[in-house]
Amino acid sequence: MDNRKKSLLLLVFSGLFGIVFLTLLTSSFYGYVLKKIGVEHAENTNTYRYHYVMIINNLDSQFWNDVYESVREEAALHDAYVELKGKNQSSEYTTVDFMDMSIAARVDGILLEFTGEARLEERINEATARGIPVVTILNDAPTTDRKSYVGINSYQLGQEYGNQILNMLPKNSKKTRAMMLLHDNSIDSNQSQILSQINNRIITSSETGNRIKIEEIKIPSGRAFESEEIVRSLFQNSQGPPDIIICMDEVDTEAVYQAVIDYNCVGETQVIGYYKSKATLDAVRKGTMAMTLCIDTRQMGKYSVQALTESIHDGRTNSFYSVDLQFVTKENASDFISNQWSGYEK
Repeated sequence: MDNRKKSLLLLVFSGLFGIVFLTLLTSSFYGYVLKKIGVEHAENTNTYRYHYVMIINNLDSQFWNDVYESVREEAALHDAYVELKGKNQSSEYTTVDFMDMSIAARVDGILLEFTGEARLEERINEATARGIPVVTILNDAPTTDRKSYVGINSYQLGQEYGNQILNMLPKNSKKTRAMMLLHDNSIDSNQSQILSQINNRIITSSETGNRIKIEEIKIPSGRAFESEEIVRSLFQNSQGPPDIIICMDEVDTEAVYQAVIDYNCVGETQVIGYYKSKATLDAVRKGTMAMTLCIDTRQMGKYSVQALTESIHDGRTNSFYSVDLQFVTKENASDFISNQWSGYEK
C-alpha cells in the first residue's frame, strides 16, 4: 500500500474516531445538563397522548423515587408520560421555577410535593386557571385551587404515633423525653398537624400521659449536613439524648441511627424511623431500631395518576385520596420484607 492510500485510510479512521468522540461528548454533556436542572428522568414524550410533570423537593430521596416509579408505570397505562423535576445538591432552581417551566410548557397535569415555598400557592392557582390540573402529594395546599390531595390523614397518623410512643414507655415511673424532628420548610404541612395530634393523644392518656414530655426541634433547610449536626448536638448536650426520637424523613433517620451507634445508645434511645431503606429495615429486624413508618408508594402513585386522569377526562375530582401506611416493628419486619419489598437482601 503506497503512502497516499495509507494517508487516506488514516484520515478516514481519524474522522470516524472524531465523530464517535464528539457524539459521546455531546451525549455526556446533555445528560449533565438534564441532571443539573433536575430532569434526568426525561424520556421521549412523542409516543404519549398526555404529558405530566411530577415536582418533588429532593431527587435523591428513595421514597420519592419509589413514588415516581409507581406514577410512571400507572401513567403508561393511561397513555401518559411523567417527567420528573426536582432539586438535588447541585440544583439552582426552586420549586416555583419548576412550576413556571411546567406552566410555560403547557403540560397536561402537575403532581406537586407542596413545600410551602413563597409564591408556590400562586403558581398552583395560575396553573389551574390555565387549564392545568394540579394534584398535591404527601403535603397539601388546601387553600389553593389544586384539584386533589393524595397522601396521609394527619389526624389518624398523629394518633397512631401517640399510641406507639405510649406503648414504648418503660414500666417504671421514669419521666420520658420524646423528640420529634421537623423541618423549617414544612409550612402549614402535615408534620405540624401530626405533632399536634401526638400531643393530644399523650395528654388524653390518664395513666401514662404525665410521664412523657413531647419536644420538637426544627432542622433548617438548604445547608448540607445540617441534619447530622443537629442530631449530634442532641446526643452531646448536658441533658443527654432523648429517650425517644421521631424522624420524619430518610436523611434524619440515617443521621439519628448513626448517632445512636456512635454514642453507644442502643437500647437507651428508641428511634421511630421513616421509610424502608435497607439499613433501616435491617435495624428494625435486629431490634436496634424500635420501628419505622412505611407509606404505600405504589398506592400513592396509582391514586396520583387516577386523580389527574379523572380531572382531565371527566372534569370531576376526589378532594382527598388516603394512602395506606404501616409501622414496621421487629415482630412484623420479616413478613414485611418478604411480602412487600423484593429489593431487600438479607
